[in-house]
Amino acid sequence: MRKSRLKSSLSLTLAIPLLALTVTACGGNGGNNDPGSTTGNTGNKGNTANTGNAGDNGSDALKPVTLSFLSAWNGGGAGFPQDQENNPVAQKLREKTGVTLKLESITTSEVEKLNTIFASDTVPDIVNAPFWSTTGGEGQVIKKAALEGQLLDLTPYLDKYPNVKKLMTQGVAKDFAEFELNSPDMEGKHYVIPMQTPDGTPESIHNWNYGLYARGDILKALNVNAADIDTQDKVLDLLTKIKNGSFKDISGKPVIPSGTMHNGWDYSQFLSGWSDYNISDFRQEDGKLIHWTQSKDQEARLLYMRKLISNGLFDPEAFSNTDTTANEKLATGKLAVFGAQSMMGQLQNTLYKTNPEMQYELLGPMKNKSGNIVTQVEKPGRSGFPVLFLSAKIKDPDAALRLIDYANSDEGRLLAYWGIEGKDYTMVDGKPQWIPDMKKKFDENTDVKRDEGLNYLSGSFQGAFSSEVTWPIPDDQKTQWEKLEASFSKRLPIQIIDKVSATYLERDWPQYNDFRDKTASLNFDEEFRKACYAKSDDDALKILHGIQDKFKAAGVEAMAQYVSEKAAARDDIGW
Repeated sequence: MRKSRLKSSLSLTLAIPLLALTVTACGGNGGNNDPGSTTGNTGNKGNTANTGNAGDNGSDALKPVTLSFLSAWNGGGAGFPQDQENNPVAQKLREKTGVTLKLESITTSEVEKLNTIFASDTVPDIVNAPFWSTTGGEGQVIKKAALEGQLLDLTPYLDKYPNVKKLMTQGVAKDFAEFELNSPDMEGKHYVIPMQTPDGTPESIHNWNYGLYARGDILKALNVNAADIDTQDKVLDLLTKIKNGSFKDISGKPVIPSGTMHNGWDYSQFLSGWSDYNISDFRQEDGKLIHWTQSKDQEARLLYMRKLISNGLFDPEAFSNTDTTANEKLATGKLAVFGAQSMMGQLQNTLYKTNPEMQYELLGPMKNKSGNIVTQVEKPGRSGFPVLFLSAKIKDPDAALRLIDYANSDEGRLLAYWGIEGKDYTMVDGKPQWIPDMKKKFDENTDVKRDEGLNYLSGSFQGAFSSEVTWPIPDDQKTQWEKLEASFSKRLPIQIIDKVSATYLERDWPQYNDFRDKTASLNFDEEFRKACYAKSDDDALKILHGIQDKFKAAGVEAMAQYVSEKAAARDDIGW
């Protein structure tokens, strides 16, 4: 079925007379397509309802439109091509949709940036941002802006753009869809479009390979087997050996025994021995359901982090590193051990080229408090993901939705992942395969792939899809880095829990809104980080207990009791 649909779509593409549009649109900065401005295009006669091909009704149906796009992700611009407007994928996208994108990303806090654009009423035409929940963080900011009229209500457009409509449900966890995307507060309206969601099958859930990674040459010098380091005590012992080993980075300067990427992401990998396979904010301890803030594990976690810091085993700047600073440390092998994803995209172009002997190895995997390996825990659909939303002031919403709809058509996905047929890939038995010369270029320098435009559409504009499932790459066509990433995934298999998160039960608690108001200004993680650097353990524990007491005063124990009683009446609730 997919094969025939692709063939049909691509054949149609070749028959479309788009030359006039291409010449006009490729002018980019000239004529009516003024850079930085949004040219109204209200005559959307060429929508993508069935084929994802905006030009099917004729090139004169489309006016060239320039739309501003913000990736509100720290480091989200890493996949942007150097030539935003005239890379091959952008040119083809313009031919098919009439849209030119002006890309922007951030290097600061996502919440801070979202608050800034909403407060200053400078919301770009299209924004991509994290959306983990509507009750906190970025999601809460986005929901508030939606209810205040700063986001476009997408509901009237969905039937016109079926690929966009599909994104609203496919690959979205059923409880997340019910309680977050379609919460009663939204009054049946849709403001955000889920991105990076799976295609609905367990195999399509992306494995992020979170863990602790250690420089291979250092492990070798210490005669340490990476797989043997699977507990917090063993990590502490390893870091101590590294500190005493006088190891250097590529500049000849002392390494930092351990650290993270920007803003402490993800220091929780060093504390995974106190984690479990959780899908909610609640934990069962001593036969009682408690909120995670009240877990007795918090003391042990805090004292462990303090030991790493006070013993000089953890980057003192880890919580304040910018994305740029963190990547510089990666590129020079400054961190002997880091906690995050594998960071393959950055390392393969930097450290692994200059110093392949320093290639990082996955430690463990680590064991959690139940003795299971620490890995990614998911529900059948994804809960929390990046989303796209449109400014309520966008002059041409059809242009934006036309682009998103096309990017999620079969043809658009081929363009996003494989580029231009005949130039980058050929179709063999219905499957795309790299043209050998292009694959060689991509393997030798991944910047080439980025600048061809092959990295930005898939990450920011697509969902309900998995290229790994649709177009699995044979081992003989994988790069060495793809094979290495796959080896990590094999050791970190995703754990799926098909339950409704207990977190959603708290929303029926009669005092829930009062609790939210009282805790809105409380930042547990910020207090935890502050406690890590307190003068003494006693002072640190006072800070920890102080924030825990504030949650208690807000009623967190009564809320947990309520959730426990509600959960007892059902058989589909998971912690």
